[in-house]
Amino acid sequence: MQTERQPEGHDLDRDQVRGYLLRHPGFLNENPDLLRALTPPRQQTGDTVIDFQHHLIERLQRDVGELAAFRESIIATSRSNHASQQHALVAALAAMEATSLEHLVHIITRDWIDMLDVDVVALCLADPFPNDASFAAAGISLIEELDLHRLFGNDGAVALHGNVAGAHDLYGSAASLVRAEALVRLDAGANRPAGILAIGSRDPGHFAPGQGTELLRFLGAVTERLLDQWLKASKP
Repeated sequence: MQTERQPEGHDLDRDQVRGYLLRHPGFLNENPDLLRALTPPRQQTGDTVIDFQHHLIERLQRDVGELAAFRESIIATSRSNHASQQHALVAALAAMEATSLEHLVHIITRDWIDMLDVDVVALCLADPFPNDASFAAAGISLIEELDLHRLFGNDGAVALHGNVAGAHDLYGSAASLVRAEALVRLDAGANRPAGILAIGSRDPGHFAPGQGTELLRFLGAVTERLLDQWLKASKP
């Protein structure tokens, strides 16, 4: 049985089209090719007249602006991540060039400040520990009753804090500079206690919870291994 066809030339009236579009507000979004076929109205004024052309232009400009901002954000993040990787690699290579325990500590607590673009880097170990005089002589801070569990929890390796006041126990006289910090846990070695690599910045937003910690973990691992290497070499 053949379906009856509507007579040629039969068109929907404007009220039907208007009603359909009102019932399906996403129709033009789903069929963007139709926008090119529409004839935009001329600029009109009046309380009951909608300037459809102006509305479309505004919406397109807003969408383009949002896409451009998103693109710039991705580019900036990519560049920042690349720069951070470069800084961490340069810092690690510099530490590997140390010629003694004292030289290693100097590189970490002095040279890394510029290499990592921060304001303070401190190396702290728990006290007491046998032969701890050698640590102090090398420039390593010793902290009594260092509570790593409180700082890192059971399995934490890195703690990031923004908008903080630097602790004098960690940073000494430079504590007043610290407004954000990254604390990296250093597990105990054969010839040393557990400790902390503390990195501080005067920028309150430099470190914050939720940021990536891979590079900080890398620097912590480098610090642990080089400390163990030089402590073993200096052991009688």
